[in-house]
Amino acid sequence: MRWKIHKFGGSSLADAECFRRVAGIVLAMPDNRLGVVVSAMGGMTDALINLAVLAERDDDAYKAELDAVGERYAGTARELLEGDSLVGVLDAWSADAADIRDVLKAVALVKSAPQRSRDVVAGYGEIWSARLLAAYIGQEAPERGGVWVDARRILIVRETELGPTVLWEASQAKFDDALARDFEGIAVITGFIATDEDGLQTTLGRNGSDYSAAIFASLANAAELSIWTDVDGVMSADPNRVPEARVIDQMTYNEAMELAYFGAKVIHPQTLGPVIAKDIPVWIRNSHNPAHPGSRIAADAAHVDSIKGIIRGSDADTDIAVI
Repeated sequence: MRWKIHKFGGSSLADAECFRRVAGIVLAMPDNRLGVVVSAMGGMTDALINLAVLAERDDDAYKAELDAVGERYAGTARELLEGDSLVGVLDAWSADAADIRDVLKAVALVKSAPQRSRDVVAGYGEIWSARLLAAYIGQEAPERGGVWVDARRILIVRETELGPTVLWEASQAKFDDALARDFEGIAVITGFIATDEDGLQTTLGRNGSDYSAAIFASLANAAELSIWTDVDGVMSADPNRVPEARVIDQMTYNEAMELAYFGAKVIHPQTLGPVIAKDIPVWIRNSHNPAHPGSRIAADAAHVDSIKGIIRGSDADTDIAVI
């Protein structure tokens, strides 16, 4: 009955077909307690941030750009949903769009977009993804899904010079209230967004959805965390430069963090913090190739006589090679 947490990034949620693929992966899992942390649809966060940039310039183009964002989202929803499910998702989007317009009007009026305003606007992408995926899973398997969780109601963070720091005790209490200990089914959770100590919306920064997934894995004391992306796992080298590069089956937390430090696109070291504390293994898997087992990152790894990674020159922006 332990939770298993799965995170799907923007490349895994680019369009209606991707949403179907993700839902299929999740529904094929027999586990009773699944948490699915989602990013915004591919490119959505950048599009939302651009709205604030345009408004800051007092450029009315932000209105047409917001309409374009809505058309993309509504088109995806219409491909996936029907009946009341579709109406509910589109009505919720319209309400969110009205709030965004109010924020952007204020930005345009003063010709300044403070970070707080940017965070509010940028964070809607995850809300829309979670709401849409939960509605689709609920439509396809009502006995298992249909629940989406707004991370702003659970994750409480304190802003520091080093970025947002999770207030674990407060966040744990809110998690326990939001998801009962006897919860069974699939809960779709927004990544990236949180609430600060003043009760105002904030974000965990770029790549924050991976960090969100690790935080929720810790709060749930999960058995494992799977991060689904568009590659089969952690590669031994950049396949664009080393054609013979292969997937590394197992590696330790330390090895993953060392590779990340030297520029390898493995997993952000910050993401590993919450799972290391609870000794929760992390799997890196490919949502476009779910049959592949991926790479396992944990406190220990089976001894394998092979090189775990090669990073050269421009990869690490330095004149060294690391093996």
